[in-house]
Amino acid sequence: MKGIVIGMANIIPGLSGSTLALILGVYQKLINILTKFDLRLIQLIKSLNINEIQKHISLNFISAILCGIIISFISISHLLNYLFLHFETYTWAYFFGIILVSIYYVGNYIDKFKIAEYLLFLLGLSICVIIFLAEPSMEQNTNLLFVFLCGIIGVTGMLIPGLSGSYLLVLLGNYKLLISETIHRISDPKYYAFDDIYFYLKLFITFLIGHIVGIITFSRIIKWLLNNFKNQTFSLLTGFITGSLLWIWPWQSSYSSMDKNLILFSKISFPDFKDINDLILIAVIICGGITLILIEKIAKKYRDV
Repeated sequence: MKGIVIGMANIIPGLSGSTLALILGVYQKLINILTKFDLRLIQLIKSLNINEIQKHISLNFISAILCGIIISFISISHLLNYLFLHFETYTWAYFFGIILVSIYYVGNYIDKFKIAEYLLFLLGLSICVIIFLAEPSMEQNTNLLFVFLCGIIGVTGMLIPGLSGSYLLVLLGNYKLLISETIHRISDPKYYAFDDIYFYLKLFITFLIGHIVGIITFSRIIKWLLNNFKNQTFSLLTGFITGSLLWIWPWQSSYSSMDKNLILFSKISFPDFKDINDLILIAVIICGGITLILIEKIAKKYRDV
């Protein structure tokens, strides 16, 4: 179930799968497991030593998470597409409530706030604001080196809470190409020419290799930071998560992409309570927050899973 929730977040621009992993209490364990995808694991796989593989990477745990993510990509994505098509604002409001309440729980990982922690929180928040204000690229880039870099950058949303890998791909201009077009064409090849399938397969493999390199590299960096600078790292992550609320604010403003002097408040608006819709959105936000509180209460029973 946690894998399904994490996978769901990874496919939505503006949400971060690692944020949900952190909220659900599995983030640090996932990072530790990812750093163990090494030469020793390859040797254990070659020897088919299942017991040692289980000990090395907590095989039962990671298999359950991965199955949930795969199920999410296959089934939940269709539900989310329906919800965003017909109830977009309410869907964002629900997620907003979840992320808003999560700031409290993530902040609890910090043992003590000092000046450094406050400054790192503001740094994380500022980075998210800058990314939010950045204008998405309108041009798709099929250069394989750029696609490889997209794979590395896109995986950050799986590893760094508060940053959405999908949204970063939107900014790079390759979200539709790599997430929508490529996966659709290679998963349903009978309607396309062989040259098209070969072209998109190259994009997919290159993107996947970028993901693997990003996971291997960033997971080790994050593990080192968590082991040596826990309070500072979680302060930065809390800033990221707080800043990510901008992406899922239910009252987004409609604006022209040609505007040259955009400021933060030109991209978001606020409820004026002229109709009941604003009250409904606030009620949905509260429901999202209550959902997380209930998840936290249930999750306490399974912290050692």
